[in-house]
Parts: sequence; structure tokens; C-alpha cells
Amino acid sequence: MVVKDVEKELLPKAMAILRDRLPPDWSVEEVMYNAGSGQADNLWEIRGPSSSSRGLIVEARASLSPRDVQLMLGGGLLKRLRAVGGDPILVVAPFVSPRSRELLVEEDVNYLDLTGNLRLVLSNPAVFLETRGADQNPFAKPRRARGLRGAKVGSVIRVLVDARPPYGVTEIADAARVTPGYVTRILETLSAEALIERGAARGQVIDVNWQGLIRRRAEALDLLAPHTSSLYIAPNGARAFLQELRGEPEEKFVVTGSFAAVRLAPIAAPALLVLFTPSANKDRLAGRLNLLPAPEGGDVALVRPENTNVYLNVREEEGLLWAAPSQVAIDCLSGSGRMPSEGEALIAWMADNEKSWRSSSLSDLKMPEWVPG
Repeated sequence: MVVKDVEKELLPKAMAILRDRLPPDWSVEEVMYNAGSGQADNLWEIRGPSSSSRGLIVEARASLSPRDVQLMLGGGLLKRLRAVGGDPILVVAPFVSPRSRELLVEEDVNYLDLTGNLRLVLSNPAVFLETRGADQNPFAKPRRARGLRGAKVGSVIRVLVDARPPYGVTEIADAARVTPGYVTRILETLSAEALIERGAARGQVIDVNWQGLIRRRAEALDLLAPHTSSLYIAPNGARAFLQELRGEPEEKFVVTGSFAAVRLAPIAAPALLVLFTPSANKDRLAGRLNLLPAPEGGDVALVRPENTNVYLNVREEEGLLWAAPSQVAIDCLSGSGRMPSEGEALIAWMADNEKSWRSSSLSDLKMPEWVPG
């Protein structure tokens, strides 16, 4: 393989970083290496204090997006690299994003970037190195970022998470109640992050990493943001207050957060009851329900959602309305205290019970009749 100039400059810098991270009695050196077509860029030798050594196949990339990693891992390159003597692989790039790191670790591929992100695991000589560098690319050219914040992107993500593919752009747009052009732009972003896979025919979505989508969406949100939520104390406790809501005919409360999560994946007694409410005046509503204002330390949170996608696939059970597991997971991960741990436990439950919550087609997704169109 002919190594590009930028990759030639990258390799010595990467080796210097690795030398700096290894213990003083360890060494790493370049080995004379005649790479064939489709093989690695370089071969390094790591030597331990007992003179035991191991080759390290180095694949250098001038840039490395999650989509690049996905193509590299699935396109046969990984198999060809491992065929070169069976040595472990080290992928080197100026920057390796958190999502790219996650994909590489899943395939036991080591990585190193110039910001200090490093993971190197060898069995003989035994070594485990893992250091954290930047999570944002300091070398990226300024451009308009397309994040996963906002009502419309939230609708698209809920559709992708809650229904199994395949489906096309127009079908997604209809289900999410957004334009096909908007869906196309969002799918491009998600594909670049290897959160979805698209088929060659007409760009259909054929696979969705729904766990990754839930986590990425949660990163862009704050469930208990002051402009949408208010905290209160229930005089008899949050659990008793939840039972009282069974007889509440005037308001459509939807339970999310901890109480909804531990109902499916219990890890500890829930502390904060989070309720979605369409009411514009939360304090007036709280007064009617005998809730006491508590800017800090409350056990009930009333949240007025900024969009209606949170109500997709709401279920009525035991006289109460419950948010869909996907929405509950997003809310917990974007919450506070132990809520993120409850969200991760719920995601694990969802993976084991996918048929119980994920629709087989977009047509099975339901929005409650009381939600305004």
C-alpha cells in the first residue's frame, strides 16, 4: 500500500505518543515491512521488560469517521490485516471519535490518535493501556453541525427506534410527520455516525442501532431543564401521589423517568416521579393537586414537553398512562442522579425483550387520539 503523505507524517507522531505512554522498561520500534496490496501501512514491534515481543500491525488513516470504521471492519480489510501473521491491529488517525472507538473495541481493534485517545491490549507481552483524549475533533474544519436536538429530529429518532426496518424516506417522513427532505438530511447524519445502515436500492434504511440512537438523542437533551420542568414535593410521597393520579380525569399525565424505568427493569426504589403534562401553567396545576413547590430536593417533576413525539406509543395500564420504553430510556439518560443508570438498565431489558415494545412496521406506531395533530 502506498502511504499518503499525511499518513506518513502521522505514524512517527503516533509512535512517539505510544512510547510516552508505555512503562520506562518497554519499547516500540518500526520493523522493516514490505506491505503488499491491501495490507497494512506499517508493522511495529513492542518489546517488554523480559525481552518478549509482539508485532503490531498499524493501519493509518488521514481521517476516520464511524462510517469509515464500519466500512473498514465489514469490507474485508480487517480479515486481510489479521491474516498477516495474526498480529494485533492498531488503527492510527489524527482523531478517533467516541463512536468510532466504540465500534473498534467491539471488534477488539486497538486505536491511537494525536489527542491522546489510546487503547492497546496485548496478551504477550501482557499490556493494557487506555487513555482518554479529546471527544471533539480539534482538527476538523469549521462547519455547521447537525446535532440530534429539536422536535423534528426527535420524531424521526423515535420512529427509527420504535419500528423495525426496512423502510424508506417517504415512509419515515409520514410516520414522523416531517418532510422527506428533512428525513434525508437526518439519515445522512445518522449514516455517517454508523447509527443506521442503508441499502443500495433507493437508500432504504435496512438496519438501526437503536441503542446508539437512544444514547445520542439523550446527549442532546436535559429532561429537567428549568424552562420545561418544575419540581415539587408530594406531602404523602411520590409513590402515594402516583396512586392518586389513577382517579385524575382532568389532566393527561404520562409517567416517564425512574418510576417508568424500574417498572420494567428494577435496580433500586425510584426517588423522583417524572410526569409529562400538556398544561402550560404547571404551578397552578400543582396547586390543584396539593403539590408543594420545591426548587431543590423535590420528589415530583412536572415536565411540559416541547414536542408531541414523547407521546408516541403511550400505553394505558393499571389506570395510568406510561411513556414508551424508548422514550423512558431517553429521559432517564438525560436526567440526573441515578437516572442514567436506570436508563442503561432499561436499555438492557429492551434488548432482551425487543418483541414486547418494538413494532414490526411503521403502520403499527400509534399516537394517542388526545394528542393534537
